[in-house]
Amino acid sequence: MTYHTMNIIYPINCQVCQIIDYNFIMIIFKLDDLIWEHRTTAEDIFQKTGIGKSTLSTIRNGKNLNVSLRTLDRLCKYFNCKISDIIEYVED
Repeated sequence: MTYHTMNIIYPINCQVCQIIDYNFIMIIFKLDDLIWEHRTTAEDIFQKTGIGKSTLSTIRNGKNLNVSLRTLDRLCKYFNCKISDIIEYVED
């Protein structure tokens, strides 16, 4: 059974009538850690990847939740890392 509201589908556990909220973000960005480990700056990343400093800032502050695949690809190439080194899913 599901419960629909404002185009968001919430599954309902019929046994205890608990609504699971899928609006809670459980993805974290680890860009600050990579910048620190590689001893680099937003300016250097911008110059070598073309990713805007404002984009980097919003990712670092956790405010940009719509990061493009192109941006993630450029960061992976810049840091020579896997996508899991940049973003992480954290369970409840």
